Order: sequence, then C-alpha cells, then structure tokens
Amino acid sequence: METIEVKLSRLGKIAMLAALSDDEEEIIIKEKLKNSNIKLAITVVAGLVSSVKENFVKSVIGCVLQNNIVKKDPIEIHGVVHASLDALTGVIHQVPVDASIKMKIGIASDGKWIAVSIYGDSAFYPLTNHERGSLSIMHLSSR
Repeated sequence: METIEVKLSRLGKIAMLAALSDDEEEIIIKEKLKNSNIKLAITVVAGLVSSVKENFVKSVIGCVLQNNIVKKDPIEIHGVVHASLDALTGVIHQVPVDASIKMKIGIASDGKWIAVSIYGDSAFYPLTNHERGSLSIMHLSSR
C-alpha cells in the first residue's frame, strides 16, 4: 500500500482524523503534532443513547482537563461544552432513543479554538448498524 503524506494544519481536520483513526494511525497523528502548538486528546463513549446523552459532556470535559487541552477556566469550559453538544447533536439527532452507540471522540485545540469530532456506530438492532460522524468547532475565549 502506498504511503500518503497528510498535512495536519487545521483543527477540524485533526480532530476528525483522530476520531476516524485506528490505534496505529492515532500514534502517527500524535507524533506529527508533537512539535506543534496543537494539543490533541482522544476518548471513547459507548452505551445507550439516553445514557450517552446524560454523560457525554462530562466525559469530554474530563478528557480535556486530564490531557491539558484547556485550562480549568469557566470561559474555556463553556467553549468545550458548546462544541461537545453541537457535535453530539450532529451524531444522534435521528438515532432512536434506545439505540446503542459506540463513538470515538477526537478533540484538538490551538488554545484559541477547540474542535470536537465524533465517529462511530449506532444500532437499534445488531443488523442495523450505521456509521455516524460529526464535527464542531468553537472559540474558547474572547480574551
């Protein structure tokens, strides 16, 4: 297979590639960002839609704080909350309430903006899996 050089310069693209990545690709993406001003965190959420809706924002906030993506600052957390909710809405807006979902979340920030990307599967019944993806980018502060 031919190797393709990918430029990682845009937050949305980085977050989306992280959410789409397998373990090997994830390592490559993180390595490419090592000497940049862009911070990246990746996590996974899974469960019934009602449970994920209840815990999604808390999971993302925990992930960004543990990985030093944003400061523990109300204005920055506010941006994370909005980006998270917006991305989640893009993924579950037509998912039946009792459907199961498993989503990988890529979160990238340059300190001024945050991108939250989600990619994964949803299924109301095991034979009805659907791939789903979403991206949201929000400003972290007005400072």
